Amino acid sequence: MLKEERTTKTTVVILVIIAAVLSIFAYQYSTLTSKKIVDIASRDVRSDARIEVHDISQILANKLQNVGVLLQTLSESPAVHNNEFKRADTVINSRQHSSSDLTDFYMWLDKNGKINWVSDINETIYQKYKGTDLSYRSYFTIPKYTHTVYYSSLVQSNDKVPRLYISYPVINTTGATTSTGKFTGVVVASIRLEMLGNFLKNQIYPQFNSTIGLLDRKGIILYTSPKQFGITTNNQQYVGEYVFGDKFQSGLSSLLPPESKNLLNDLIKKSLQGNTGSSDIPLNDEIYTIAYQPVIIGGKSFMTLYIRAQHTLTSDVSALIDQQKYITTLELTVIGVVAFIAAFLLFSWNKRLETTVNVRTAELKKANDSLASANEQLKIHDKMQKEFINIAAHELRTPTQSIVGYSELLEMEPERSESYANTILRNAKRLHGLINDILDVTRIESQSLNLGKEQFNLEDLVLSIVRDVQQQIEIEGKNKDIKLEYRKSKDDIVLLYADKQRITQVISNLIDNAIKFTKQGTISIVIDRKRNSDSNSNSPDEVTVSVKDTGSGIHPDILPRLFSKFASKSFQGTGLGLFISKNIIEAHGGKIWGENNDDGIGATFTFSLPID
Repeated sequence: MLKEERTTKTTVVILVIIAAVLSIFAYQYSTLTSKKIVDIASRDVRSDARIEVHDISQILANKLQNVGVLLQTLSESPAVHNNEFKRADTVINSRQHSSSDLTDFYMWLDKNGKINWVSDINETIYQKYKGTDLSYRSYFTIPKYTHTVYYSSLVQSNDKVPRLYISYPVINTTGATTSTGKFTGVVVASIRLEMLGNFLKNQIYPQFNSTIGLLDRKGIILYTSPKQFGITTNNQQYVGEYVFGDKFQSGLSSLLPPESKNLLNDLIKKSLQGNTGSSDIPLNDEIYTIAYQPVIIGGKSFMTLYIRAQHTLTSDVSALIDQQKYITTLELTVIGVVAFIAAFLLFSWNKRLETTVNVRTAELKKANDSLASANEQLKIHDKMQKEFINIAAHELRTPTQSIVGYSELLEMEPERSESYANTILRNAKRLHGLINDILDVTRIESQSLNLGKEQFNLEDLVLSIVRDVQQQIEIEGKNKDIKLEYRKSKDDIVLLYADKQRITQVISNLIDNAIKFTKQGTISIVIDRKRNSDSNSNSPDEVTVSVKDTGSGIHPDILPRLFSKFASKSFQGTGLGLFISKNIIEAHGGKIWGENNDDGIGATFTFSLPID
């Protein structure tokens, strides 16, 4: 009996020791695992913040550079150079509409810094501000002397609204005595800080639950999110303040303890030196990661962007750690029961934790995939935009140089005026067409492509275009081995109710493309009317126009994006013609497509229009 009792006690003691050892081991293991999970979660938050601040800073830099490019094209506009105010009004307004998500107006200042024109302004307000002297503003004086684009710091405008400005000099090289040309004024884009803030808010990734801030290169606050460090503030009260000034620093003192405030100020000092990085800021048992990235434009730091992300997942895991401590204490108190309960709870907890980690991992993978896809799209867009700028610059330079060169020859050899004048006229028309293509793209993207419809005979229009193109080929003496051929599949007269000028533009684009890629052979233009055989249908009859060539055909790399902007393998042209043609045809309710010919020689482009 005593022996059995001793054996029982020994067994109980062994069980108690085993249970205690297992409980301690389980406690240590769960604590270590939880700490690792906390570290992993914190690293994910830091990584997300750095990714987000990098992507948004790139988006903002690209957007500001796009405004600079719009200003450059505006400064090169003939309407601005020739002081044609009515045409300039249209050109300036088109630039404003294409960047209206960031800019609130464009200005044109003359060589003395006085207002010539302001976008989207009525006559009463224009007469009020016309001639206002802004020559003392840095956005006028700096490009005047540097002849380069200028990005300003914060400026308090005449209407007391804080703004940033981007300006570009207007340099007239016609008849200039120096290589740099003659300064005739500047064109300016205004960015209201409120619109800049709205633009930034729209770029934040909602799944990261982060907030955003922006400083200019001098440390002036341009934007802060309404909620910083878990405390709601008026996000406009610090705009325009120096980040190390008394007002903002006293506001930080009410939000952050001294240690956290010092950490934040050190982080801001590093960021204003053009550095990239991140740091953790503790506050009320919570951790916030602040990531910063300079906004680089033209190789220079223009402003600094900040992303603040709270470690919410870390807090959840810390709560699980506290819960585990309580369970472990209970296990040590009730040995017999805890031995079974602990195993069950540990198993259940591990399952829940595994599910949580898997869900979070899947969310992060999806977010990272989305970021990678967006980043790739940005790279493709950036590459296409750079290619277009290079092509457009080349296309603009060629006719411009010809016009200037033959103008000088005309001045030296007036007896050959007819020959030189024809060349100048031809290049001027080419330059005019290129500018019209760029303006058409602007109208299409701003959804302001208007149609002036009228009724006309489609066959007469095609014959007129064919005759003009044939004459042009004969005048230029090129493509002598090309024959233009027109035919109609039926004898029906095709009357269209459409924009005659735009349909002419589409057909001319298709024929010009065929000539460009055809060294010899035949280019066929065919009109085919298709009647609707279903008498019960309300669908109208349809006409198709096909342009078939015997040239090199459509390159396989271009075929998937044939009607996109800048889709071209040629060193001639901007790659805008098919994009514009597609939008014109679709605006008429029609369709357009292109394909290589079945015999492997050349390609055929076809569009269809309803006969209303």
